[in-house]
Amino acid sequence: MVKHIIKSLYRLYYTSSGDRFLAYLKKQGVKVGDGTICISPRTVQIDTTRPELLEIGSHVLIHRGTVLMTHDFASRAFITRYNEFIPSHGKITIGNNVWLGENVSILKGVTIGDNVVIGYGAVVTKSIPANSVAVGFPARVIANFDDYFEKRKSQYVKEAFEYAWAIIESGREPEESDFYDDYPVFVDGRNYQDYDYPYSRVFSKEQFEIWKNNHRAPFQGFNDFIKAVKAKQ
Repeated sequence: MVKHIIKSLYRLYYTSSGDRFLAYLKKQGVKVGDGTICISPRTVQIDTTRPELLEIGSHVLIHRGTVLMTHDFASRAFITRYNEFIPSHGKITIGNNVWLGENVSILKGVTIGDNVVIGYGAVVTKSIPANSVAVGFPARVIANFDDYFEKRKSQYVKEAFEYAWAIIESGREPEESDFYDDYPVFVDGRNYQDYDYPYSRVFSKEQFEIWKNNHRAPFQGFNDFIKAVKAKQ
């Protein structure tokens, strides 16, 4: 009873923050790269029974509800039927710059390449190649990573407009803070200092310098954006 309580308290401690949880995984022997983030670790299930069979690269987003299973207990079903215990396990390798949507499950024997997006609720039973987007149950590749990037570039301004229209239709005026994640629509290297945004949470110092020099917002500030929104209503 006491051991169970201590174990429960320990789990509450190491899952109290993403950084603490990742440090725990490394301590168990799981390979975890730099810049990897874990959101809502108390909802995440990562199989550490064989930590050497789990490798997570750099700049991976482990979203809430993620499940990583390097083995399964289906072997127990064989005991009742055949009086045999046949173990089952395999390595999971996740590359660099991989984004896992919420409630993604990755099963044993899977390798995910670099620069991959796995969509919400996907169950990954087979390896996913680098530079791709995969969704579904079982997960399948639906797009090239670069093509998906270009598609998002063509849509994000339209989505910001639709959000602004929805706010106006609700009976209030849009505010700058409403567009916390839409700042690239009206913020770039020329005016970023005018807007309170934690850029360090998105970019490294080097990446931020590149972004400031290369990104050009479609609108010259929030007021210019809202003016365009109302003109197209």
